[in-house]
Amino acid sequence: MIDLNVSPAMVVKARAGTTVLEVIGLLLAVFRLSFRYRIRRLWWEDAWACAAFVFATTYLMGTWLDLLYRKPTSMVGLWMYVFSFNSVIWFVRHSTLLLVARIIYPSLKLRRMVYGIASVFFLSYISFMAAKLWYYCHDLSWMNNTLYFGNALLPLSTNLIIFELTTDFITDAILISLPIKLLWSVKLPTRQRRMIVLIFASGITVTLAATCRATCQILELNSIVSLMMDAEVAFSSIMCNLLVFVMFLYRYGRSICPSLPAEPDDDDDDDYTTPVRSHRSTQFLTTIEAGGSDYSENVTSTRGDGCSSYPTSGTSSTHSPLEQQSEKTPS
Repeated sequence: MIDLNVSPAMVVKARAGTTVLEVIGLLLAVFRLSFRYRIRRLWWEDAWACAAFVFATTYLMGTWLDLLYRKPTSMVGLWMYVFSFNSVIWFVRHSTLLLVARIIYPSLKLRRMVYGIASVFFLSYISFMAAKLWYYCHDLSWMNNTLYFGNALLPLSTNLIIFELTTDFITDAILISLPIKLLWSVKLPTRQRRMIVLIFASGITVTLAATCRATCQILELNSIVSLMMDAEVAFSSIMCNLLVFVMFLYRYGRSICPSLPAEPDDDDDDDYTTPVRSHRSTQFLTTIEAGGSDYSENVTSTRGDGCSSYPTSGTSSTHSPLEQQSEKTPS
């Protein structure tokens, strides 16, 4: 283990900086969820982002409990942040992956492949968390050590570090390669191409943060591993929710600058920052009267999805069969 002679005061100052980044990520998550809810565009990737938000909040509370307090309060904080950390990272990955699936047209086989990858991601998360839980619980004697400024600490074993680093590398490589495949092989509209580019950038950023954290774990830099974990959680939360915020700012900026050319309003070019537009088509529906032989033709308007119909006219014309026959007879 390498001793960097890091004092608790230095860790507190550094953690204050990472906390600012984490709070920014949490605020972006609040904006994302409230904005999507207001425009009625919540989907499954928002549910994963909400779960990541809950665990990121738990992680932030746990790190400060472990740093500022002594046993037994510090032990509560340690269990909170140790197991919340991986949940934040994996749930952000699921949210990003399902956002890619949302952009892909449902008819493409690539979308089904993305769903399959999401299932593999979830199984990898469950497997690692089960192994980590066993590692921490099978022998609780480590709770009596004072490795972290007088508080207990149990660094991960080499096998778990390699397992975690391998899964991180594979999953992040998938999240980086999927946007590249979409940009090259799928013809996407302009707004969705911007979203794919931002997803690619977020994957690169999260991968760099994970690499720094894994390097510190391998070198056994226990005094700063927790700070690297803070940074990874912060960057993951920010990049997970920044996309919605950036697309919202882009649309808002163009709306307040009339000098900029307006983008075409294409239903297929959806960046999920505007409410769902109802598509209406006029159809002539025939309503048969139950009380007699007469019938009426009403002009109604139905939604494009065929779920409901709305009358557009309060007038209707009723004709008897004799009147209809006379209308059809040429004069």
